[in-house]
Amino acid sequence: MFEKKNAERVPLVTDVRNTYTAVASDQEALQTDGIAGIKHCHDNSRAQEDREREKKVARKRLYVVSVICLIFMIGEIFGGYFAGSLAVMTDAAHLLVDFTSFIISLLSLWLSSRPATHRLSYGWHRAEILGALLSIFTIWLVTGVLVYLAVERLISDDYEIEGTIMLITSGCAVLANIIMALTLHQSGHGHSHGGLSSHGHSHGGKKKKGHDQISNHAHSNDDHVDVEQKGPDYGRRAQQANASVRAAFVHVVGDLLQSLSVLVSAIIIFFKPEYKIADPICTFLFSILVLCTTFTIMRDILVVLMEGIPSGVKYSEVRGGLLAVKGVTAVHNLRIWALTMNQAVLTAHVAIDESVDAQTVLREMTQSCFSSYNFHSVTIQIERQADLKPGCTLCEDPRM
Repeated sequence: MFEKKNAERVPLVTDVRNTYTAVASDQEALQTDGIAGIKHCHDNSRAQEDREREKKVARKRLYVVSVICLIFMIGEIFGGYFAGSLAVMTDAAHLLVDFTSFIISLLSLWLSSRPATHRLSYGWHRAEILGALLSIFTIWLVTGVLVYLAVERLISDDYEIEGTIMLITSGCAVLANIIMALTLHQSGHGHSHGGLSSHGHSHGGKKKKGHDQISNHAHSNDDHVDVEQKGPDYGRRAQQANASVRAAFVHVVGDLLQSLSVLVSAIIIFFKPEYKIADPICTFLFSILVLCTTFTIMRDILVVLMEGIPSGVKYSEVRGGLLAVKGVTAVHNLRIWALTMNQAVLTAHVAIDESVDAQTVLREMTQSCFSSYNFHSVTIQIERQADLKPGCTLCEDPRM
């Protein structure tokens, strides 16, 4: 299977020092035997189906909350105008930001569904992340404006408020935000959908010096393996919510806090009109809470953009799972990075013993990865133990 006479050499990279080639060998064994009964290397994928189903649900939720948000935003604009309440008007502006963020999220979901291209080999998956990032920036901007206007009112004290209209409008706004929050709310569920469709490219040639020089790349992209097959601790994770819906939910929670502050102000002003200062004070205090609600999602967005390991995936556990496969003697160049908030990518170089079959080890390692985590794809390069070079800096494990 790995002999040069059956191989087609394809140049990969050429520079002044070396010419690297990939030997594309017969993949019939991998495609016929497959992993977990899969007959074709692209016969994926339960995880991909779950991803598309997740996007469909996300779009439906965003459509519903967009309509609700638009209706109540128009109502708050008129209510705030007739009540003369800055808090109500700023809450309407906050709803406008929410509505804009929902449209951005819907657009990013559509972009992320577009196929990969030669220039964008992973497709448009990170359009969701960019949309969520833009949503966070807009809510920070509007919150800053709200704080400025609240401080300005505290200083000038030149305003009048109609308590009855403000109370009715703010009560409706709270109800609208509760409905939107319930619509967008997501909770992780305990069992995992992994992936196990091996996409194998065997690269290498057979040497005549007594051992095989094999560079076996397994690109696996996603079938269903139950995580319950593993131990109680290995691979336990909660599936993260869709990034766009999660960002929208943060927007709505922030706006709910803002609406509650307006309602509290309205109640105070309705019974005690002389305490109209409650309007800017509540706007100021709850704007701080709005900012706090965005910090967690902003942290996760930065992890994705910095190609860090997503939460829920442990480097040491993944490495340990690969080393636990029979015949594996060393794992190096292990790279794990977040493609989106709920999908990661893995690449690794794995040294195996001379006595074991490379394809068997490849299948077991791929199964170990996909049965435990929601990887978008897994690429494993198989090497022989005798070919490892001691002291290679690229083979060293990353620092803690």
